[in-house]
Amino acid sequence: YYPAEFYVALLNNQPMGFYSPAVIAGDAKRHGVAILPVDVNASYAQAVCEEQADAPRRFADSSKTIAAKRTCRTHDVRIGFEKVKGLGEDEAKAIVGERTNGPYRSFDEFATRVGLKEEPLRNLALVGAFDSFGEPRRALLWRARDAHRTSPSFVRRALSLPTTQAPSLPPLDEQERTALDYRITGIPTGAQIMTFYREDLARRGVLRACDLADGRHGSFVTVAGAVVVKQHPETAKGYVFLSIEDETGMANIIIRPATYRKYKRVLDSDAAVVVGGALQIVDGVISVQAQRLDALTLFAKIAAREWQ
Repeated sequence: YYPAEFYVALLNNQPMGFYSPAVIAGDAKRHGVAILPVDVNASYAQAVCEEQADAPRRFADSSKTIAAKRTCRTHDVRIGFEKVKGLGEDEAKAIVGERTNGPYRSFDEFATRVGLKEEPLRNLALVGAFDSFGEPRRALLWRARDAHRTSPSFVRRALSLPTTQAPSLPPLDEQERTALDYRITGIPTGAQIMTFYREDLARRGVLRACDLADGRHGSFVTVAGAVVVKQHPETAKGYVFLSIEDETGMANIIIRPATYRKYKRVLDSDAAVVVGGALQIVDGVISVQAQRLDALTLFAKIAAREWQ
């Protein structure tokens, strides 16, 4: 059983199939495999397996999902540089190639040795690629412009430009880090986005995806999740099928043609929905036949994959 290697293969062969890298990452965590963030001294161009035997825990696991599903093997997935917005294959190889001359010891040294443009340098800082140096991400973001000017790629090195001292800035909280993961790499390394809405959803009686298996066939249930797959098969006579994801897994939603016409605007405009409908459990297959769909606006943009 080699789960980490399996998820590495999926991430390195995108785009493919129904599911986005974010969904693959969520499934990995639910199988005890951590998704480790980009790191200038540990990442490669593409995702790799990384052994953590006898090493301290280095991954975000606020929901304890990974620890609960951990097996005897302690291999995790390290995100590759090519997943960072603004970094192409050439830049990723340049980072890895320069590292053969010795590990990077600071943010400024990295900027000087590699010579990235400002955007990829900022994005690396925002997703935590320099966290091992112990400097806050916001402070590095402030300094990225000045650091970029010291690199060989800056065409105006002859100009003597003043540097600016970063003010005291608060650290990024978990929600902000998650939003940046979705925006810059598309792969959350911490909590799944629905985790941040769970307390409010629970007060409203909204179930988790994992709770549906304990329900009674035909009963009315409410479930919520980010829409990750939307299917409109031509042979389905107007039926629409959704796959929605929360922090515990996936839920399958069946939408009748009349219901889809009524709530089409909700599905077209929002990345998450709260679905109320009849629970169906047939031969071990669990789904919800939607009767009502309400929009749930998320703090990060998540694009569903659509299939006709």
